[in-house]
Amino acid sequence: MSSLREQTARTEDFLRQETLKLARTLLPSLESEVVSAAQRRTGLSFLAPATLSALSLECEELEARRRELESMPEFQLSPAEARRTAQEELVRVKEFQAALSSVVQQCLAHPRFQTLLQVGYGTSRYSTPFWRYSFYLDRRAAHELCASTGKKDFKALLEEYESAADSLQVLQARSQRLSSSSASPREEWEQRGRQLEKLKASQLNTLQTRLQLALLKGGEVWETLKSSQPSLEFTRMMGSVERLRDQLEALRGRR
Repeated sequence: MSSLREQTARTEDFLRQETLKLARTLLPSLESEVVSAAQRRTGLSFLAPATLSALSLECEELEARRRELESMPEFQLSPAEARRTAQEELVRVKEFQAALSSVVQQCLAHPRFQTLLQVGYGTSRYSTPFWRYSFYLDRRAAHELCASTGKKDFKALLEEYESAADSLQVLQARSQRLSSSSASPREEWEQRGRQLEKLKASQLNTLQTRLQLALLKGGEVWETLKSSQPSLEFTRMMGSVERLRDQLEALRGRR
């Protein structure tokens, strides 16, 4: 009985190996033409184009990021040069931030500046009539702000404030990216490349395993494959699987 169990286990193992060879021969890669051919030869729905499209999405994201990295000027630099360049740029960005933040901070420090922005003082939106007390409060606040910043009028101050505030947002985003980036563009490009290779290998292995299981079950998939005019070598491989399947059935019938 022990010998029969061992023989059965060995045959099952051989059958799994042979069907995996078949699966890998049918689906050696995830190229669209290869997957389409495997789908036509087996009729399996999980090899349909829709499945391949879903698998491609994550790969496309990685490939898009790699293309983005390739377009960066720093990509041509060595990792050490890129890090040094990034540090130098970070110093310049902080200097620009300091210069621009002066006028922004002076404006925001005035208790009535936000009110002036809300009512549109210095623009065509401003509609407060001159007989309102708030009109004189607005005008006085505008004069105080122009005097403290050295601007000739509030319109000029407002234009400089808005320009500086917009620039600071851009510089802040750039500063954060430079500060948080632990890898140079080329290093990240290589990392993404390794991720892409692993992802494709994992996706291919998953589909090959599903294909192997379908081949192990036989039935309609097997008949479809046999009618697909396989090559002589592939026919030989299928014959090996069929013999192992018959041997396994005979062994199980002896239990």
